[in-house]
Amino acid sequence: MQPVFTADTLRLSNWIETASRLEARHAHFVTADIPATRQRVLELSQGRCRFTVVDPGPFVQFREAHAYAGALAIKFLRWNCAGRCETQVNRGAGHHLSLHIPLTGGFEAQQGGETLATLPGQMLVVSAPGAVRRWWEGPCDLLNVMINRDSVTQVFSRLPGAASLSAAPLTLIDLRVQATLAMFIETLVRDLGRPAPAFSTPGAVPHVERLLLTLVADAMQHARGFERSPQTSAAAPWYVLRAEEHLRAHHAQRNLRMTDVANACGVSVRTLHYGFAKFRDRSPADALRDIRLAQARHALIEARISGLKIADIAALVGFPNASQFSRDYRAHFGESPSATSRAAFG
Repeated sequence: MQPVFTADTLRLSNWIETASRLEARHAHFVTADIPATRQRVLELSQGRCRFTVVDPGPFVQFREAHAYAGALAIKFLRWNCAGRCETQVNRGAGHHLSLHIPLTGGFEAQQGGETLATLPGQMLVVSAPGAVRRWWEGPCDLLNVMINRDSVTQVFSRLPGAASLSAAPLTLIDLRVQATLAMFIETLVRDLGRPAPAFSTPGAVPHVERLLLTLVADAMQHARGFERSPQTSAAAPWYVLRAEEHLRAHHAQRNLRMTDVANACGVSVRTLHYGFAKFRDRSPADALRDIRLAQARHALIEARISGLKIADIAALVGFPNASQFSRDYRAHFGESPSATSRAAFG
């Protein structure tokens, strides 16, 4: 598989070359020592990631440089080891969404019972909680993009059909197919290499995160086989968009009626149903249910921290009873609420 971009085309060598200068903006680290590399990886991951060399072999060098656009982090890692290198990270519910892009070499990753090989020209998206292992041999240039979980939740919850992607398992993206996403990542990396990057200014950061996450969500939906009709695009009448905003804002209200939603939009219930059927291919009640289920999934993933029970979560997101919630949840996600909770902290 041909790489979409390399360390040279992204001008990442400039990050390393300028990092040793006093005026450099990019943090930089280089070592030929395994313990020092292990400590650096722990520091970068705030103690969550463990690095080991499984098979013996000369450890030539590890280099690292990174830059930020607000909370969005881009890290360039250059590994050169004849033995097999491995990392393992235990992801919690609030862990950032990670984009792993090999520029040279490649790696394999495992989460749960799934193992995926990722090569140049591809991108691995890691979003779900749980333990993730990655391993590789020989020289490997890797670009990592880390996106804050709060931003992920906010953006994905507003995109049609994307809310459940926050808890999706490993997703492999072909960047040759997702050319717009690849070009935006390239633009972002190059911009952060400039003396005065535009994307790191306070006014630009939220827009950069939203656009990147929108492109990632679209790529994940295609990679996971989600079929979307042109009628389900965001180009819907204003009252459909207003209704969706109202449903998101009031989804926890148990007795929320479609009459109330229609009144808030200034249209009749019949018009409301027509708009959703034509432009969303579902009813307003189906949209409300999906919003509640997406919110419930986030709450279940965080249940170990919050202490909430399944019945509490069902009531919190607006379901009239726990039994109906469990049936709808299993039909929508293909697993029980308790299974989601266990998987998040298994």
